[in-house]
Amino acid sequence: MITVLFGGSRPEGNTAQLTKYVLENVEHQWLDLTKYQLNPVRDVRHDNKNIETYSDDYEQLIQTVLDSDVVIFASPVYWYSVSASMKAFIDHWSESMVDPRYSDFKEVMSKKEFRLILVGGDCPKVKAKPCIAQMKYTLEFIGGELAGYIVGTAERPGDIMKDTYALERAKEWNNKFSQSNS
Repeated sequence: MITVLFGGSRPEGNTAQLTKYVLENVEHQWLDLTKYQLNPVRDVRHDNKNIETYSDDYEQLIQTVLDSDVVIFASPVYWYSVSASMKAFIDHWSESMVDPRYSDFKEVMSKKEFRLILVGGDCPKVKAKPCIAQMKYTLEFIGGELAGYIVGTAERPGDIMKDTYALERAKEWNNKFSQSNS
């Protein structure tokens, strides 16, 4: 199962368009992180406490991710990073690591195929590098790895459909996912 964690603020914007192009005719789940409540993360690592309850939508989201084979992070580049909603979701992983119900969190997550789609307007193929590194380090921490990424260039609505390099990479991914589903 492929799950998209969408962190864009425009559901039909350039990031969404590129991601949907990747997944055209491929079965997947689309989780728009802006539609979910994600409270500030609770850091209890130094308090010898566990986290066993959540008062937001994190549990629902993480369960979907844990049940997935492929996870695609899709975000515009905001200030050289992923969106706030994407970062808030990832920050919650710290809670999973101190929740006894997710005692195998790192092991389960390490088996996922993670991919990243980023779209930006100000030289993103250069300026998204810190974001790519951030995601690589994040995934390495849980024993995973970033299997691939696409960085698209788009300034105005619809511009992503002019980025021939990003579209070519999207076709490659689509072919791979299409073959995996058959």
